[in-house]
Amino acid sequence: MAEKAPSQKPAAQAPPPPKPPKHFPGELPTGFPELLRRFEKKGPLTRTLPRLFIFLLQPFLGALPHQDKKELERAVGSSFVFSAAGATGLNILLDMVLYSLVLMAVAVAIAGLGVLFSQRINHYILIGVLLGFVEGAYRLREGILKVKPAEEMSFGAAAYGLPLSFALRPFMAQQTGVVRKSVVPVDGFYAKEFADKIERERRYGNAYSIEDWGEAYFLRMEFPKRVPDIGLPVRSELPDEMPDYDYDLMLKDGHFIVKGRCPDERIRKISSSIAAFPPEFTTSIAVQEKVEGFSHRFERKLLEVLLLKEGKAGGDREGPHL
Repeated sequence: MAEKAPSQKPAAQAPPPPKPPKHFPGELPTGFPELLRRFEKKGPLTRTLPRLFIFLLQPFLGALPHQDKKELERAVGSSFVFSAAGATGLNILLDMVLYSLVLMAVAVAIAGLGVLFSQRINHYILIGVLLGFVEGAYRLREGILKVKPAEEMSFGAAAYGLPLSFALRPFMAQQTGVVRKSVVPVDGFYAKEFADKIERERRYGNAYSIEDWGEAYFLRMEFPKRVPDIGLPVRSELPDEMPDYDYDLMLKDGHFIVKGRCPDERIRKISSSIAAFPPEFTTSIAVQEKVEGFSHRFERKLLEVLLLKEGKAGGDREGPHL
């Protein structure tokens, strides 16, 4: 019998050519990178002394929730001075010492000062180190269990991180200029039959933050990144990474409007079978001060928009005032 010829794999398709940059009514002709350099926030935390202060406090500030650390990282403007990943790592080391000291204080309160000079104190120190280690492993679970790269990880808070966040909230609001932070719901389940909470917010256009840079607002909006994986029969035929959404931007009546739409018809067809997966979204964002123009950049499923306040666009404006 003649042998069957080995089946040939289909030839790999060439990647689609890059799409030309989109331009919308009311958008300034000046490129986004140039405007970003011109209007990039130069707040108090970018000065030398405040940066030194933040740098020295990294081990304590690393206890804050992830979003607070990311806001502080952007406000400082230097990953060498402060980064969410670095501060969290330093805080985990600090907590191993801090929890040991707390337990030693408890031991003294119970048994008196003499316990400090006995072998029993070693038990309290060991328990404190173990508590700090276990808590640290839990805070870094996305990198340990899900093997996510550092830029995609969420660095959780320490046991005292939320009270510290509430205490520093007035300072953070004043120094970072945050108008609205991205809403991150509490993750409850990680099994594949449950939708990822952060990804769900992206699908509804809710994963965005706004900062007031004085002369401009800075908007960052995350678009959906992954195709849902909840056991649909056709799931194996779909890519894991969500195709780039098509989008439209508009300034209207004191609002900045973002419309996103999944262009892949295969994925749009399954949206009716999946909870919390609309094929498109519309987000209307109210701005406190009048905006006369904007510029945007969309890369790697991240939309960044500079909204220039009235009188700040100058010669960059084109067309009628919006």
